[in-house]
Amino acid sequence: MKSRWLFELCSLALCTALIVVVKKVLDAIPNVEGVTFLIILFTLFFGWKTLLPVVIYIFEEGLYWGFGFWFPFYCIIWPLLVVLVLLFRRLLKTSAIGWALFSGLFVLVFDGVYALTMYPMGGWKIVWATIVSGVGFGVVHMIANFLICLALFTPLYRVMERLTKPVFDPIIKEESTSERGSNA
Repeated sequence: MKSRWLFELCSLALCTALIVVVKKVLDAIPNVEGVTFLIILFTLFFGWKTLLPVVIYIFEEGLYWGFGFWFPFYCIIWPLLVVLVLLFRRLLKTSAIGWALFSGLFVLVFDGVYALTMYPMGGWKIVWATIVSGVGFGVVHMIANFLICLALFTPLYRVMERLTKPVFDPIIKEESTSERGSNA
């Protein structure tokens, strides 16, 4: 049991590092980010535990950029993505096209929540202005999320399966053996 816990902790630390590095590498390309895809992928393998790298990533972004008006938005949107992936994982399973569509459509949620976080700054007028002024950026963001997920989902899902299988399989066998032994 300890080996599984240690493996997951180390894996989640690596997930955090990967999210931060991919974010920084793609910062140079406007409205292109790999964070959404990585959070989807990691949530499929680690479930609720993905909130740990997400929270650390949010805090790191706050330290890097300053805890500005955008910070509450990040505190809402990235954990919300984990929740949505958990809700849709049984429906979409391992469908690359399904998760690519999900990733692209998530931009609508992303932009909508961002616009709503602008409400305290100027009411519904600023919310509407944020939505209208962000349409072009949102379209690029949506297409980029779709293409990143479509291109990377299947190969990286397989890599994650291979990386997690050697550790999880013996533990699952141990647990099922001990359960059978206690039932006999």
